[in-house]
Formats: sequence, structure tokens, C-alpha cells
Amino acid sequence: MKAMKKMAAVLLSVCLALPVMSLTVFAADGTLMFSDPETKVGENVSVDLVIQTGGAAIGDADVTMSYDAAFLEFVSGTGVQADGSGKLTFSGGGTGSETELRTTIEFRALKAGDTTINVDGCTAYLYSDESLNLSQGSSAVKINAADDGSTSIEASSTAGTAAATDVKVTVDGVEYSFSEAFTSTDIPEGYTETTLTFNGAERKFVTSEGGVYLGYLVDSTGIGSFFLYNEENATFAPYVEMEISDTTSIILLNDPDAVSLPDSYQETDLTVLDQTFPTWNDAAGNERYYIIYALNTRTGAKGLYQYDMEDGTYQNFEAPEVVEEKTDASFLGKVKNFVAEHLLIAMIAGAVLVLFLLILVIVLAIKVIHRNQELDDLYEEYDIPLEEESQEKLPEKAKSRKQFVGYEDEEYDDDYEEEYDDYDEEYDEEYEEADEEADYEDEEDIYDDYEEEVKPAGRSRAKGTVKTGRRNKASSGKDEDYDIDFIDL
Repeated sequence: MKAMKKMAAVLLSVCLALPVMSLTVFAADGTLMFSDPETKVGENVSVDLVIQTGGAAIGDADVTMSYDAAFLEFVSGTGVQADGSGKLTFSGGGTGSETELRTTIEFRALKAGDTTINVDGCTAYLYSDESLNLSQGSSAVKINAADDGSTSIEASSTAGTAAATDVKVTVDGVEYSFSEAFTSTDIPEGYTETTLTFNGAERKFVTSEGGVYLGYLVDSTGIGSFFLYNEENATFAPYVEMEISDTTSIILLNDPDAVSLPDSYQETDLTVLDQTFPTWNDAAGNERYYIIYALNTRTGAKGLYQYDMEDGTYQNFEAPEVVEEKTDASFLGKVKNFVAEHLLIAMIAGAVLVLFLLILVIVLAIKVIHRNQELDDLYEEYDIPLEEESQEKLPEKAKSRKQFVGYEDEEYDDDYEEEYDDYDEEYDEEYEEADEEADYEDEEDIYDDYEEEVKPAGRSRAKGTVKTGRRNKASSGKDEDYDIDFIDL
């Protein structure tokens, strides 16, 4: 009985332990750490914030912090927002390959002494969406007196824009204020402070050995950072510097119009440190390499560099010479260019044209065949001889003598000659009689006219006589002589 009770107690304890294990099995442990810097009054100081997972890929994280505004004044921080009263909020996330999140918060030291930056709350997750339990730390900042012995300075009227000016500039559609609030700790390595004439006044910039200039701009949230400055047109561009060797680094440029590459290179985007730049890849080559346009900080020269996606390295790149093809401006040249550029369309159009002509030939052939069939039916219906048959029967139906040239029937030829001669003689006799009657009638009319004119005048007929052998129809049939006077006109 006692053994049964002990066994039941063990089973009960196991069952009670199971829910506890299910609640903690999906949680992972991580660490939230800060750096402990030392600075002087009046100078800027940077505090590093790091979240580590212990080996797994990190996801998103949110951290709220507080600091003593009497000792520190917030200046800037990537992913950090300040409310101006000593409260900070950091938000960030990983891409799936990082095991930690890191940012730098910049403050300005206002008073000598020791102060801390404390964590008020935080939430973090792994990239696999598992909760991340963080062991929280804090930052201890030691502030010494300034070089001149002063132990405090006045805070700026607006946090984060201590030396921001009224000069507004726009970079990639975002408005910034030009600022001179950077200190020596903010200046990138390899740069020194200088002054340039900008917007009608001498202002603070930084420059490299190769003549590259950077200006400090502050956004609407009070976060400041350096931007690449173009002295020729007084414009700013995002500043992303990549180290390619121990002595040389390059600044990526966003100026695609200045790049000349063969048509085989296709333009795309490359994102580096949250900034997007144009890049080109040879579609006919290896997709591992991309071409970027950058500025060399050592020489100050702009040029092309090849980026290796696998190794993450940069090399100088000589662009292939772009050969301009000569274009033929004639009509045939334009046709050739069009066919070359639209080969598929030209082939389809040619195939359609050939098909259309083939259909047209077939239709015409069918029409000719139908026409010949109709003519054959018509000849058969009306018993019309074909052309070959009519040529064979031509001598039987001929009417003209010319059609019998070369005909060998002599009897038929003689009969035709006799008939033709009889017809010719009869025609000649009729023609002569008709001619004589016409002449006689003409002379009779002339005589009658003369009778009417001469007889009344009583003229004599002694001047001359004309004898005619013609017989007057009104006379008794005897020949008579007529005297005709000729009038000299």
C-alpha cells in the first residue's frame, strides 16, 4: 500500500513538471550590453549598444532607455529616437545571417561626473520568431573636466540639433538641415576638419587626402550624419565608404548618367548600409560580378569598380569600349535595321504574305478551271466547233477569193474566173451608160439656160457654131445643129 502511494506521488510530480517545461523550452537566452566610455565636458561621446544571441540568427529587438539630461545631451544614433527629456528608444532587426544587433548612440557631455544609461525595458526575438530572454546591462559614463578646467556647459535649446542652421538641403527627396555640431570623434578615419564657403558663409566640413568633402546634415528627428558634398554644384549625396585595401577606400556614387557600358550590361540596384546605389551586371557573363560607380578617397578620381558578390571584394574595372555602329540613313538601310530589330515580326509578316499569295494563286487557278469548264459546256450545248476544228473546215465555208490562194482544185478555179469576168463586163457596160446619160443631161441643162438668155436679146449666131451629135429628147429624132455664142468674160 505504501509502495502504491509512493508511485502515485512520483507520477503526480512528473505531471506537474510537464507544463513548466513546455513554457520554457521555446525561449532562448541572450545578452544586452553597453560600452563604458570616458570623455570631457563639451565633447561628444559615443556609447555602443550590442544585443547578442549566443549563436542563433537574431530577429527584431526594441529597447527603451533613460539617461540623466543634466550630464548628457542626445546628439544622434542609428535606429534611436529621443523625446528630449532623457528617454531613448532603439528599434532594429536582423537579416537572418547576423547573430547580434549593434548601434552607436552619441551624446554631448554637459557636466563633469559619473552618470549611467539604464535599460527600462526590452523585447527581442530570434529570426525564427522564438523569444529571446536578455540579461540586461547598463552603461557607465565618466565625464572629466574640460581642458580649460570648466566642469559644465549649457545644453542646447533643441536636443539633437545643437548647431543646426537654417540652411535646408534635400537628398533623395528627404529634407535635412546643415549642421556644424560634429566633433573630432565624429569625423571618419582619414578625414580632417576644414572650412568651405557654403550658402554665402564659411562653414565646417571634413576632407580627405584625395580632396573628398563631407558635410554634416541633421534630419527632422535630430539624427545627424555625414553626407558626400559636391563642391561644383553645392549638392549632397549619401555617404557610404567601402575599404578595398589597407590604403584605399571608395565612396559609392549614385550617378548612372556618368556610366557608359555596352548594351549587354543591365542596370539594377545594390543596397549597402541601407542605401541604394545603381549597379550593372553583364547578362551574357557571370552573375557573380557587378559593376559600380565610385569615388576613390585617396586619389579623388571617379571610376568603375567590380564587386564580387561571393567574396565581398572590390577591384578596379576597365569598361569595354562601346563601339557605335554606323547606321544607313537610306530607305533600304532603315528597312534592314527594322528587320534586324524586329526579326520575329518580320518573319511572321513574310509568312503571312507568302500564305496570302499562295491562296490568291489557288483561287485564280480554280477560277480559270471553272471558266474553261463553262466554255466547254457552252460549246457542247450550241454545237460550236472548237478552234482546231474550224481551221480544218475553213476551205468549205470560205467566201472570199483570197481564202483560196494555193487551193489545188483547178475546175473550181476556172469556174470562178469565168463568173468573175462576166460580172466585170456587165458592170463596165452599166457604168458607161450611166455616164453618158449624166453628160447628156448636163449639156441639155446648159443649152436650155442659153436659150432663155440669148433668144430674147435677138443676138446673131454668126460668131461661131458648135455642132453636137447628141439627140434632143423633145425633137422628132433628127440631128440638128446649134449655134452657140461664146461670151468673152
